[in-house]
Amino acid sequence: MSLSLRSFHLFFIAVSILLSAWVGAWGIGSWREGGGASGLAFAALFLAVGAMLVVYFVKVRRKFREMGPED
Repeated sequence: MSLSLRSFHLFFIAVSILLSAWVGAWGIGSWREGGGASGLAFAALFLAVGAMLVVYFVKVRRKFREMGPED
């Protein structure tokens, strides 16, 4: 089974979104355990990165649909 470059790109973005959400949740857990403001800042950073990756995923997916199979 062969995975196209487009499919791999979308898969990699999706995995990055999941990873950033997990790290953000981990930062929130660290903050709740009394880790101070650094845990909360860490969580905010990774949740913001995850949100930006979602926007990027939507734009790339839309662009790939417009390009067609032979481009």
